[in-house]
Amino acid sequence: MTRQFAGLAMFAMLAVGCSADEAEPSAQAAPQELSIGQVCPGLFPGDGGGALERVLESTAFLLRDEGKNPGVQEVAQAMEDAYRAGAKIRDMPQPVCVISGAPPRSHFPTAQLMFTAYSKHAGDPVDFPGVSDSGVRVSTDGKRVYFSYDCVSPRVGATPDIPLRIRILFHEQWDESKGPTALAQDYLAVTHSAALAVAKALGCVDDGGLPARAQELPPAAGAGAGAGSAPAGRPAP
Repeated sequence: MTRQFAGLAMFAMLAVGCSADEAEPSAQAAPQELSIGQVCPGLFPGDGGGALERVLESTAFLLRDEGKNPGVQEVAQAMEDAYRAGAKIRDMPQPVCVISGAPPRSHFPTAQLMFTAYSKHAGDPVDFPGVSDSGVRVSTDGKRVYFSYDCVSPRVGATPDIPLRIRILFHEQWDESKGPTALAQDYLAVTHSAALAVAKALGCVDDGGLPARAQELPPAAGAGAGAGSAPAGRPAP
């Protein structure tokens, strides 16, 4: 009988231990709370950070996926690596920054930016990117902003003849947001902030032609116009 009780006690201790071990990962799974400066660090200085707070109606943010919280240097390096990949530029990773507002909420107000590199090294027809897809281009479609610019950079090796073309897709994905009627300028401010930060990190000549403030951008076209078409196998921003 003593052995039986001892065995039961041992089993109970093991069960408690297992329960504690199983409960611990759940506690660790709680997303880390970030300030605006910690969200994709360096991408949203100045006006961009304030605009992002207004879009997501939050001053605190959640790190739900560490792989989708790249800093400006990481994004810049990915753009450089893609350009240097030459004809394989289409196959290179596209950094994605996902931002989620923090509770109190039963849902996650979310926005994301995807960065894609293009160049004539990809072997596309001579008119892609062409006259209609060069320089600073901005277009909008609901809660999306399509943003592109050329980067000539000694660091990257990009030249005026074959610039690094950077495209950014901003997409606000919160059904309960105020929407583009109220937030269109904030969408632009967030996207412009990230674009300018990456241009400066890459040492793009004349900041890639980007103005210092989003208010100085050329008028945005509607419904994604002017964003160009993506080559087969590449998602179009």
